[in-house]
Amino acid sequence: MSAIKRLTISTFLKNQPFKIIGALPYLYEINLRRFLSRLQYYVNTDQLIVRLWKDDDNSYHLKGMWVDDEWMLLTGNNLNPRAWRLDLENAILIHDPKRQLGAMREKELKLIRTHTTVVKHYRDLQSIADYPVKVRKLIRRLRRIRIDRLISRIL
Repeated sequence: MSAIKRLTISTFLKNQPFKIIGALPYLYEINLRRFLSRLQYYVNTDQLIVRLWKDDDNSYHLKGMWVDDEWMLLTGNNLNPRAWRLDLENAILIHDPKRQLGAMREKELKLIRTHTTVVKHYRDLQSIADYPVKVRKLIRRLRRIRIDRLISRIL
C-alpha cells in the first residue's frame, strides 16, 4: 500500500460531519485517478509528473505547467474545456527566453516540492472502495442515475 493513499482526501475531512458537498473532493480525486489511468504511459516515461501537495491540514489549489525552461503557465483555473468556457480566473503566462527567472523558479519549486508527493501510478490514489461509507454510498447512487458523468463535466 502506497504512502500516497494516506495523503489523499480522507485525511482532510476525517473529523468533520458528512455533508453532500463533502463528496466534492472525492469526485475531484476520481477524476484525477481516471486522468492518470489514461495517461499512465506518460507518467511511466517521466513525460508527465503529478504531485499532491499537503502541509499539515492545508491543501493548495494552484496549477502550474512548465513546457520547458522558457514557458510557464501559473493559474488557479482548472485546465479543462469547461473551465476555459466558464471560469474567469486570472492566469500568468510567462515567457523567459533569456532564462532570467530560472534561479527564482527553481527556488520556488523547491519550496513547493518539500510538501509534495509524486504520484507514480494511478493505483496509488484512493479508489471508491477506500472512501468512507457515506461517500461510497452517495457516489454509487450518483453513478446509478448517471449523474456522475454530468458532475464530471461540470468539475
